[in-house]
Amino acid sequence: MKTIWFCGDNEDMLTSTAEIVGEELINREQYVELVVQSEVQEILGRGLKDTEADRSTFADRLGFLGNLLHRNKIFALIISKDATLNDRKKIKETYGNYIQVNLGDKDSLCDLVLDTKDDSKTNAKKIIEHLAKEKSIPEQCTTVYSKDEEEEIRRRLEELGYV
Repeated sequence: MKTIWFCGDNEDMLTSTAEIVGEELINREQYVELVVQSEVQEILGRGLKDTEADRSTFADRLGFLGNLLHRNKIFALIISKDATLNDRKKIKETYGNYIQVNLGDKDSLCDLVLDTKDDSKTNAKKIIEHLAKEKSIPEQCTTVYSKDEEEEIRRRLEELGYV
């Protein structure tokens, strides 16, 4: 399992891409947790102020959470557009098992660059291909579901907020 850190300025597109990646990982019988900075800021940011040191502490908390999840065989899909390069470098060195996906500009930590002109499905496909190539996931989806099972899965994913 891996922590996949999504970086870029367009949080909506990053989230949409991560949701599609999450869906495909679930179809490949992987466990997934989507962590969007703006949604967990209140909980993980308790006691922190808007200072550079506290923003670094928050980024470390996201990295720690990702580490806990992938230690328990869960893909952590983290969307955090505000973590600095230095913070992400420290997280990558500290926690490992980390892939950085950038939307648009590439930086020195980037493992995969997504094109801002591509739609979320195309970008998600690139991430899945990358994970399959490095043998983090099975190359093909092995389970075939009936129409009723697909409807039930989609309903459950919607309840969980993944679709």
